[in-house]
Amino acid sequence: MSDALASLQPKDVQIDDFLLKKTFLEHLNYIYLGKHHLLDFFKEVKDIAKLNVLKMALQEGIDDTEDQIMQMDEIYTAIKEKPSKTNTLGLKAMTLEAYLSVIKSGKTPLERDVFILFYLQQIEGIEIIYYKVLKNLAKATGYNHRFLDQPIDIAVENKILFETIYQEYIS
Repeated sequence: MSDALASLQPKDVQIDDFLLKKTFLEHLNYIYLGKHHLLDFFKEVKDIAKLNVLKMALQEGIDDTEDQIMQMDEIYTAIKEKPSKTNTLGLKAMTLEAYLSVIKSGKTPLERDVFILFYLQQIEGIEIIYYKVLKNLAKATGYNHRFLDQPIDIAVENKILFETIYQEYIS
């Protein structure tokens, strides 16, 4: 990094619209493809979960994820873009870790449920951050950012739901 760039403050940097829109689309693609991956993960974990309250919470997560995917389809239409492949390796690694911790470790059904809830909380936390970043990028590009309010709210509600169930398990 050159000395001139190192001394700049964030307020001194101007990012052109093309780069902002490109960055927005990259984040949208990550969330979109990540949601498709999570949909499969939620369905698989729902089959593993033992307690009905967790199964119902996972079904709610599945339903919400399907709704969020439809909302993102509308975003793509509104900005005249189509989803494109991107790397979702971080999310896939976390779900693989969760799967291995839950399935391959010889845990009791209760322990598996607690681990499932632990990972679900992490996933929802990541989603909240990504949606907030996406909303800020939408604002910066001039895109309508209100369409991200509902997905953020859903992610927050799901995180709270999973935290509440987790607290019930461990208390």
